[in-house]
Amino acid sequence: MENTNQSKPNSFTMPDPAVIQQAVHRMVQDRKRSQQVLLASAAPSICSIDAIGKALLQPELASFYTDLSSYGERALNESLPSLSFGLYRKFGDIGERKLYEDAYFERRGRLAAIALLAVDLNAPRWIETLENMLWDVCGEYTWCLPAHLGSGGVEQVNGNIDLFAAETVHMLAEIVTIHADRLDPRIIQRIRSEAERRIFTPLYREQRTYHWQDAEHNWSAVCSGCCGMAGLLLLEEEAILTESVGQTIRSMQAFLSGYGMDGGCAEGIGYWVYGFGYFVYYADMLREYSEGKLDLLSGSKIAAIAAFPLRVHLSGGTFVNYSDSAEQQEIPSGLLSLLASRFGIQVDLPFHIPLFINDPCHRWAHLLRNVMWSSPAMYLQEVGAVPAERGIILEDLGWMIAKGALDSPSADLTRDEPLAIAFSIKAGHNEEPHNHNDLGQFMIHCGGENILCDPGAGLYTQAYFAPGREQLFHISSSGHSVPRIEGKEQSSGREAQAQILEAKVSDDDRTLDACLELTAAYPEATSLACYTRQLHWSVPVNDVGSVAELRLKDRFQWKNRAASSSGTLHSVGELHRPSVTERFMSRKVPEKVHEGQIQWHGERATVCMTYDANQWQADIEVIHTVDHDNVPVTFYRTSLEWREQLDNSFAGSEEIDLSETVCELKFTIEPK
Repeated sequence: MENTNQSKPNSFTMPDPAVIQQAVHRMVQDRKRSQQVLLASAAPSICSIDAIGKALLQPELASFYTDLSSYGERALNESLPSLSFGLYRKFGDIGERKLYEDAYFERRGRLAAIALLAVDLNAPRWIETLENMLWDVCGEYTWCLPAHLGSGGVEQVNGNIDLFAAETVHMLAEIVTIHADRLDPRIIQRIRSEAERRIFTPLYREQRTYHWQDAEHNWSAVCSGCCGMAGLLLLEEEAILTESVGQTIRSMQAFLSGYGMDGGCAEGIGYWVYGFGYFVYYADMLREYSEGKLDLLSGSKIAAIAAFPLRVHLSGGTFVNYSDSAEQQEIPSGLLSLLASRFGIQVDLPFHIPLFINDPCHRWAHLLRNVMWSSPAMYLQEVGAVPAERGIILEDLGWMIAKGALDSPSADLTRDEPLAIAFSIKAGHNEEPHNHNDLGQFMIHCGGENILCDPGAGLYTQAYFAPGREQLFHISSSGHSVPRIEGKEQSSGREAQAQILEAKVSDDDRTLDACLELTAAYPEATSLACYTRQLHWSVPVNDVGSVAELRLKDRFQWKNRAASSSGTLHSVGELHRPSVTERFMSRKVPEKVHEGQIQWHGERATVCMTYDANQWQADIEVIHTVDHDNVPVTFYRTSLEWREQLDNSFAGSEEIDLSETVCELKFTIEPK
């Protein structure tokens, strides 16, 4: 089976333009009958001030409300941080983006907290503070981030719509809808004017072209969805609202084309939350406004995408985190609750409403919907049980996942707790959205921890998205559990592609067999004829003291003759076997038990790797870096270097096979 991932099937059908027009006509007529566009009765249920007030009183929101109140009190008593020119210019001048973004997101966070708390408190001071904040945000030079504006000149600012300009107009539209009867009419007028100038005129009236409109990743869903929701709330002209709905649905169609029928998200779980989350938010508002005539949340493909986070959840809130995602991902409880209700999904995560401070971007859409939609009834009560779907092959995406459990004595000797274990391997290609050069990357999970892990996202800087980005640790194959061949790392690009030769799960879900052909990932390894990675994962029938096992076999086949860097050909008698270095990434400190065995100790299990010490020499490197949030983090890279150094006297021996190098490893996972 070859994983080309080029033309993904799309079950999403664009609604007939006549249906869109009829639905929009009905919306506009309903608004006219209400005699006031922002009258509470005309607002969607998500913006009902009475419903929000009741939701905030629910007992499951107690911790959330306490956290929100603490943040809101500070916002009430401190001025908004300034978005100064000194901060604005830093990205264009030196490529630094974090200082401006810290101030930008703090402003959004304070506005969100005040807007939500003002629903419950409704004191003059809260409303006055809210009005001042809304006025201040309306006065920002741009709603975009400098990192999305190049050098940041006027020509790059005017009419530009990025993710955060779109999020801002959506946030303002919902806040002004919620508080329509409390805000000074001049505030409402200013917000409508800025939405028109910055968003609606360039996007819907002038119909400018934006790169994200037909993107197959999160930008299309977030930008179009946020602008589309703002349009549903603020636009009054039927022709322009029809244009808004049509444009938004077309962009959503492009977004969905980035998914295969398996529902897998190449950008990883974090960007599933972002992109698909905003798709769901727009779809829900459109369905309500159109009285069910325009329902984008239907079909087998949408159901598969909705199930993605539960399929890649390993245990304890830890996920498969290829690409720019984190292992521990906060999934909005409102989003999961809605999808669980709509598609009958069983959520095997602990019920937890994310605290306000958990999201450094303070996204309003997640915040409000967590308040309004979160439902403990949608979550399984027995968290930690072995999931019903234990062997998962996402054929379009090229991810394979096997989950299981081992009997493990707990600290409480009166009962045993199963040890959740899992294994995953990645195929795909090296030009995916938020790509890492990681074909053949795999991870081993035990008891809530990824022992052999993926580094996830690094700190977003100018260099992170610039040419040469593959040299950075988080992106390079040197930061993943894949080999270096002839001193060469994996190359970037669509042609660097994994071919899936085998992907099979046993009927009882206890074994997974995978074989990938990865030669195309190493075009600079000129002596390499073929490289395959074969893996066999097995979990026995549960016994006390039982051990799970992963067997890995890497086969490197070499060309008969190889060119040197100068381009001259060497005879076989002059050849050395090409070099190979296997690498394995972890956050846990590796322990070299003895030559031929290395262990990684987790909280509840030990992973042990056995190798042939006669052929491979082990080395351990400590790598200090920072994560996506600029927090220092340490990784350990365990390397196995091929020992053999041939000279001319050995090369002539018939017993020496120069045609291939084979690395066979056994990993065992044993409960503590």
